[in-house]
Amino acid sequence: MLILDTDVASAFAKAGHFDVLIKLFGSVGITPSVYEELLKPLKHGYEYPKEIFQKTELVTISEEEQKEYLKLVEKYVKIGRGETESIIVCLKRGYSFSSFDKKAISAVTELGVKYVTAGAIFKGLVVKGIATKEEVLRIIRDIEVSDNRVLEVEL
Repeated sequence: MLILDTDVASAFAKAGHFDVLIKLFGSVGITPSVYEELLKPLKHGYEYPKEIFQKTELVTISEEEQKEYLKLVEKYVKIGRGETESIIVCLKRGYSFSSFDKKAISAVTELGVKYVTAGAIFKGLVVKGIATKEEVLRIIRDIEVSDNRVLEVEL
């Protein structure tokens, strides 16, 4: 399973392309902390979190994972709680993690957690025949516009 952080889930949902993640990975999940982070834009009138809630599995953490989470929160103070909770779930269950956050990616690399970059997602869409290169370029452009971010990706 692929566990998404708030940024990745939001970026694809805002751009109207959340379904490609489901097509590529089969199932994707979010942790309760990511869920809570997504409640904020929902309270401000944005609708995109509803799609995320409907199409992801809510992956709750065990008592053991909670203890490990509290240790990581102290160690990685510059990483958000949603990312930290997601990293613990991936570490303990062997899931993969996806984030745009360079500090979170650095942490998962250090911890030996499997991760999927945005570039790998976009390449995977082409390789698996889910989207053509032109369609992926449109998805990238849609994400950049709707999420006000620049994605550096080579296809």
